[in-house]
Amino acid sequence: MTTHRNDSRARLWRTAADAAIAVVLAALVSAGTIGAGGGQHPGAGAFALIWLCAATLSVRRLWPEASLIGSMLVLWYYLALGYQEGPVYLLPAVAVFSYVMARPLKHSLIFVGALLVAFPVFYELILHDRDRLLVNIALTAIYLSIPTVGGVIAREARNARAQAAAANRERHRADERVAMAREIHDVVGHSLAVVSMNAGVALHMLEKRPEADPGVVENLRAIRDTSTRALDDLRSTLAPLRDGQAPELRPTRTLDDIPALVADIGKGGLTVDYRQTGDAAQVPGRVAAAAYRVVQESLTNVIRHAAASRATARLECGEASLTIEVTDDGRGGEVDPDRPGQGLAGMIERVEAQGGTFGAGPAPGGGFAVHAEIPYTGS
Repeated sequence: MTTHRNDSRARLWRTAADAAIAVVLAALVSAGTIGAGGGQHPGAGAFALIWLCAATLSVRRLWPEASLIGSMLVLWYYLALGYQEGPVYLLPAVAVFSYVMARPLKHSLIFVGALLVAFPVFYELILHDRDRLLVNIALTAIYLSIPTVGGVIAREARNARAQAAAANRERHRADERVAMAREIHDVVGHSLAVVSMNAGVALHMLEKRPEADPGVVENLRAIRDTSTRALDDLRSTLAPLRDGQAPELRPTRTLDDIPALVADIGKGGLTVDYRQTGDAAQVPGRVAAAAYRVVQESLTNVIRHAAASRATARLECGEASLTIEVTDDGRGGEVDPDRPGQGLAGMIERVEAQGGTFGAGPAPGGGFAVHAEIPYTGS
């Protein structure tokens, strides 16, 4: 709503500015027409047509075609009535300039070419100036070429400024990405490194004690290994950003990494039944990476929210798509479509980015279910 209101206000200001310029041009052309007639008053009709022709310029940026056609028709009517020639030609020239500046070069050349034919025909059939056909063609070509070339130059200059502004914005975005990558790496990377180090120290101490609980040792090993892998993933993802480049969108995980993920989660006490069917070799890398993250986030949500003791992860590598289904025997719960949570939102974005479909909600037999299907060609 605000953007629409701002656009409307900008168009109104442009039209008002063009109207003011049209008034100034009408006054100058009127004064010049008196001078071109040797000081003789051209008549009220001539002034009325001059101001009407100038009025069409008030919409030269809003409706360039209407401004150009309207100004030309008024000019020809002015000349057909036998009024004094001279500065009145300036007004349609401004319309030609504005049209060429606003429209693509191909369209502009077609329009200007039509005028190049129409002017000599007008002089020949309406003004009966049959003795100066070649002269009229040459004068028309000069008359139209000046505003046409000016419009092309102005348009290219405007495009160059727009490209420079876009490049400047991209540089600012690159600087912001570098700053963000540095901050994320320093904060999250430091925390993961501390977690991995402390888990490693505790694991080293417990391994020296025969009476240590094997389950605790296994959990500490899982914490150390998981935090180390997460730190490696973080560094590989943020490294291009820290160099001022766009993120390298390469798959960091594949379907072959899912069994290790399931095993790590199983060490924390959640029993996970993982099954994969079909030919995994035909699954594109980006689809496999998205599937890994969907399974990872789904099982993480089971641990954090479901209060479940068992989960099932199924991957079916079909001929044209990969189907993912993760269920649990926890408490389930509805998903707010307006506020799905960061985890679900991330999975939805990953799946839809590959052209797939995603669904999540209470399972028919209890618990919670996540279902996604990602086509191979959508990536």
